[in-house]
Amino acid sequence: MADTVLQLQQPLKEGAIRSVNFFNGRLLTSKDLTREQQARREADWRVGLAVGDGVAFGLEVDPDATLDEPQAPVVRVKAGLAVNRKGQTLRLTADTSVALARRFDSATTSCIFAQCNPIGVGTYVAGAGVYLLTIAPAEMSEGRAPTNGLDPSNVRCNTDTNVEGVQFRLITVGPQHYAGLDPSSPQFRNRLAYRCFGVGDREAWYHDPLRADPSSYGLIDQLRTEGLGDLDVPLALLYWTAGGLQFVDNWAARRELLAPDALATQAFAQRRRRLVEAHAMCAQFERQLADLLAASADPATVIAVEHFRYLPPFGLIPLRREPIRGFVETTFLSGTVHRPMPGANQPTEFIDARLIGALREQALTHAPTDMTQEEFIWLYRPWQNVRALLEGETVQPMLVFASGQIATPSVARFDLARFDYSNYASCCGGL
Repeated sequence: MADTVLQLQQPLKEGAIRSVNFFNGRLLTSKDLTREQQARREADWRVGLAVGDGVAFGLEVDPDATLDEPQAPVVRVKAGLAVNRKGQTLRLTADTSVALARRFDSATTSCIFAQCNPIGVGTYVAGAGVYLLTIAPAEMSEGRAPTNGLDPSNVRCNTDTNVEGVQFRLITVGPQHYAGLDPSSPQFRNRLAYRCFGVGDREAWYHDPLRADPSSYGLIDQLRTEGLGDLDVPLALLYWTAGGLQFVDNWAARRELLAPDALATQAFAQRRRRLVEAHAMCAQFERQLADLLAASADPATVIAVEHFRYLPPFGLIPLRREPIRGFVETTFLSGTVHRPMPGANQPTEFIDARLIGALREQALTHAPTDMTQEEFIWLYRPWQNVRALLEGETVQPMLVFASGQIATPSVARFDLARFDYSNYASCCGGL
């Protein structure tokens, strides 16, 4: 049998972790101790690879209103933890303000990260555009160690500590990545986010599901060849004009930890990634909706289709009830397709608030809704929320929506305990 064929129970040394064997009498050098450190790091990185890359917690990015200037914007990054594609953990221990106009040149890669690809040169920001903010590893030296037997006038290796920290990088998103989008349009943020989700790139999959399931798609993946390295973890997408930061969109770029998929060679294998992206779609909508509500002088006039081409498969809409700010349902949802039939005033579906979590989990397995295709969405009101309003409690009215592709839980049924919050079959049998 050929020597290249591995036998059962034969040790394989290729790719193995090599630790220094310590024993009494061994002559140790600095190289031995460095090898031992590298072995421990490699073991830790392999655990990180199994956990998956993305944001574990925290690291939300917001404009820093106390320091922000139009020509030199500053963002505030919350403390948190991320894992990059190499398996390295990146820990930010305290909330940190980050200036986007880079003035600090950092040679951040050295012997500790020699096994990894070097981090590319960061972006000097000099004008308007779209940028991706990332967190990446950085190494610095700190202090001097006492030495013995070395010429004090020619000591260059007596660094006391190698500090493994983090840095923030700003990567330019070239205009070709948002070609065809109007940056002045209210829909720009939403459309750009869904380019990051790769919604357009995945359309071919619907035509040929067995062969057209791409492993790489979307704007973030495209940036992997344009400065976004495996050491980086994306945190937020930023749109900066001469007037300053127009928006900071966390969930267009950031993702939850995505573990490797053992079924990656099978059809429909990207489901795990798509589920992570569906969570991000919901979070992106929630954040953009909150920003829209905060920025609007009169939320009652806001229409969803003017700001959102795509809706996530699940979402919550805060409604107005003085003095609580919110949207007006009939205005906000004008132009969308939902029950009841045109001409009716309000949707009649009630849902038990205890089912909202299950509804969300069901909806997340479905695709987002394209508003330009007049796709149907389900609308629900939690009956507990409606009853609290009718009883005079000061609560935020809300509306729940979900993809029209799901099987609705609000089937026609008569609840003897809650007659006024029952659902009834349509007399005409239609939507």
